[in-house]
Amino acid sequence: MFLADILRTYHEEHGSNVRSSSHSKVALNYWLDHWQTSTVQDVADIKQQEAFHAFLRKKGLKESSVLRVLTTGKAALNRAFKRGELKQVPYILTVKANKGEPKGRALEVAELKLLYAASPLHLRVFILWMLGTAARPEAILDLTDKQVFEADGLIDLNPAGREQTKKYRPIVRLIPALARMGFEGPLIVTKSAAVDSVKTAWRAARTEAKLDGRVQPYSLRHTAARWMRRHGVSEWDTSTQLGHRRPGTTETYTAFDPAYLNGAADALNKLVEAVAGELPVWATGTAMRAGKPVQRVGWYEAIPDGFRGVRANCAPVTEIASIAAE
Repeated sequence: MFLADILRTYHEEHGSNVRSSSHSKVALNYWLDHWQTSTVQDVADIKQQEAFHAFLRKKGLKESSVLRVLTTGKAALNRAFKRGELKQVPYILTVKANKGEPKGRALEVAELKLLYAASPLHLRVFILWMLGTAARPEAILDLTDKQVFEADGLIDLNPAGREQTKKYRPIVRLIPALARMGFEGPLIVTKSAAVDSVKTAWRAARTEAKLDGRVQPYSLRHTAARWMRRHGVSEWDTSTQLGHRRPGTTETYTAFDPAYLNGAADALNKLVEAVAGELPVWATGTAMRAGKPVQRVGWYEAIPDGFRGVRANCAPVTEIASIAAE
């Protein structure tokens, strides 16, 4: 088979549907640019693979980027083999990449407050839930109300039907501060639509807060991890909260133990409360826009007149001007 057919099929049926689709497309294009009309059998030649490595380095890619390109092509070949499209998969020679610095540096509470104050409401919600769960950014962007189990006080960071990957998404405690932020549907919403990226809002808030470029969304996860250790949370519980360890068979129902991650939950709740004053509130209702009624849903500083919140005791309060502006 032609290698190009394997790569294109992989992108169309799999790579284009993942969150990192843009990176997958770039990686596959490097393969296509170099191998062009080569067959899968041609790829088995180690000398040709080494020439591919040299091609990638000549493009200015770091070893970590070279490794990502190689593993993307390898994934395409493995997928074709599993689906019966190939009888065997050639060995793919990879490279060793030096372990780089974590994505984003940890922040102090004073810096978190500056970032939070400079953020629009949907980014404030993102910040609070990142700090309150220590999750990866993708998990918070994917989060919906179906993953929040208030009766058990738990959040399943892995949506139903999503296969766990090496970046394991654990079940964690629903801390009191986040429990007060009831919502329906997707968690991260702005202009009544779910948000799949906070990069633009993040950069704007970071600039306004006068923070350096190493302050990334992952900084919140690193901050939460450091905060837990500073506040006496055990290495075991910290690893569990971060998803660095997977529960064994005998631990399947551990999350329903009343003592499950209590120390981590207490520490993270203190962190959220140290950053936020009044929490954003989720509300839905009808607003007038250009003289026409429009159904709106999302996060507000206060529930507008005529709107309802997800909490039974959330009575409508003074209308806020931002509805009309939105």
